[in-house]
Amino acid sequence: MEVKPGYKMTEVGVIPEDWCACEAHDFSKIITGPFGTLLKASEYTDGDGVPQISVGEIGDGYFRVGQNTPRIPREVTKRIPQYLLRTGDIVFGRKGAVDRSSLVTQKEDGWFLGSDGICVRPTANYQPAYLAAQFRGTLVKSWLLKNSIGTTMPSLNQKILGRVRIPIAPIAEQRAIATALGDMDALLDGLDRLIAKKRAIKQATMQQLLTGQTRLPGFSGDWEVKRLGDHLTFLKNGVNSRAELSWSDDVLYLHYGDIHGSSQVMLDPVSVEMPSLPRVKASRLDRLQNGDLIFADASEDMDGIGKSVEIQNATGVDLVSGLHTIAIRFDKSVLADDFKAYIQFIPKFRDHLRQLAAGTKVYATNRAHIASAELRLPGIDEQQAISSLLIDMEAEITALETRHIKTRALKQAMMQELLTGRTRLVKSTEKPDEEAAAQTEGRKANVHFLRSVLAAEIIDQLHDQPTFGHVKFEKMMFLAEHLCEVDTGSTYHRKAAGPYDNRALRSIDSQLQKQQWFEARKQDGRYQYVPLAKRGGHKPYFERHFSGIVETLENILSTFKTAKTEKCEIVATLLAAWSDLLREKGTVSDEMIVHEVLHNWHEAKQRIPEDRWLKALAWMREKDFVPQGVTLP
Repeated sequence: MEVKPGYKMTEVGVIPEDWCACEAHDFSKIITGPFGTLLKASEYTDGDGVPQISVGEIGDGYFRVGQNTPRIPREVTKRIPQYLLRTGDIVFGRKGAVDRSSLVTQKEDGWFLGSDGICVRPTANYQPAYLAAQFRGTLVKSWLLKNSIGTTMPSLNQKILGRVRIPIAPIAEQRAIATALGDMDALLDGLDRLIAKKRAIKQATMQQLLTGQTRLPGFSGDWEVKRLGDHLTFLKNGVNSRAELSWSDDVLYLHYGDIHGSSQVMLDPVSVEMPSLPRVKASRLDRLQNGDLIFADASEDMDGIGKSVEIQNATGVDLVSGLHTIAIRFDKSVLADDFKAYIQFIPKFRDHLRQLAAGTKVYATNRAHIASAELRLPGIDEQQAISSLLIDMEAEITALETRHIKTRALKQAMMQELLTGRTRLVKSTEKPDEEAAAQTEGRKANVHFLRSVLAAEIIDQLHDQPTFGHVKFEKMMFLAEHLCEVDTGSTYHRKAAGPYDNRALRSIDSQLQKQQWFEARKQDGRYQYVPLAKRGGHKPYFERHFSGIVETLENILSTFKTAKTEKCEIVATLLAAWSDLLREKGTVSDEMIVHEVLHNWHEAKQRIPEDRWLKALAWMREKDFVPQGVTLP
């Protein structure tokens, strides 16, 4: 591997020349918690005391101390001060989750290290926050799990933890990195608090408005009591299990697990990835419409009883309600669209269903339970005003959560850059050479536009194939980016149909239509790409920016041109899992890759037999469709 000037290859990878790779015992003292029964049961307290930190209290970068955390009176800890934690200590679990660690701040200073704890205490010449960030890196976590002792439960000791090797920057740069990451943590903490506050306000508002305790301006008069069964129609739902579903059939299928897994009260089938059912199996099922309310009829706990979603944006979508669901179409003169999604939060309705729910391990709700509910409801105009306010509040929370996700992703990207030295928080005195200057200039091109140029080339070659639609296109983009080593700014997630970036896909569709190259149009229940007036207008940009990948891209597209979508899904999924494991572990086997796919991806992957995954890996090696940098035997 060629190392660029100013960097060197070490045991922890490529790092700057003025950094070093050090073992933990070189820059710290390793302290273990007390062994044996040092403390008697009578020396613990139920009142005020110092929390005892063991593996259960150690999260990944935070401490989780609660009511069940043992506490020790301060007068007791005075006789064993060697086990008190100090600001700057980095605490690990000694047994079990040995890869988790957290930095002790002033808030936790003086807490007690439990018998299942072990900590790194840095010496004065090192920045604890910087070291703590390095210890939470993927490579260190993988090393700890690999080198811990024990068969049924991994365990750490002073010798093992002392051998952990991490990159060490000069102290000034350690401080700069710690400050930058600390600022990101403060921003995330602030967003967490703001989201929690907004949710509490929404919950209180919802309880007040849905019970009539508080009325919106302009509304008065008594609410009317309605028996739900007098104003509804039950729709015929399917009883197909997950095993009978696919991700490429005609009719979208709303499974009860999708209701329990939803964090929203509205369900938009266009923006949510859902399994599907062959049209012949759905022929007798009622099609869902905007405003239909779908309940899950089974729940493993009381909180899930009455959980429901209201269908929206379903016009032109072939959608049915599935296993363990109750689909209802209400009279819209009694329950307004959008408002009916919130009846699950009306205390009287929730209590009614809980009283009738039957079962021991699983609680069941049926049609009669819902139909027999009698609710005091406002008029339609007031319902619409209430739902409009609640939807606006939820939209504000969703926007904050999206910002939180983006901020966390930015922090992860910063950690990758800063903790490896790829990006330096120091001024360089060297002038960039011509090649570096050219690379900098190239980065100024709009990455989203260039992504649409690459997409347009793929679509231009494949759009007339009967197997080519949204799902296959997404897999082709993934394979092109990874096998051609092109960075388009996409962030792929582990979804049912393989690597998937919904945000990038929508951005591409928008850009293609804006340029009048192609339009993603839904036809016969699936998306297809239709040429527009300026089809081919991407060619000059493609030749300018992607001339170096033409041969590789042509090979990819010709290989998969007539392939079914599922084959593309298999190859893209294997490539993604293979790449992830290589980054984490360095070397992998076929069995490890397939295990990652079947057990750490999405349950939908288990519909494909294990031997088919293994055969696909062999085929990928033959075609040289492997992670870049892998040397084939």
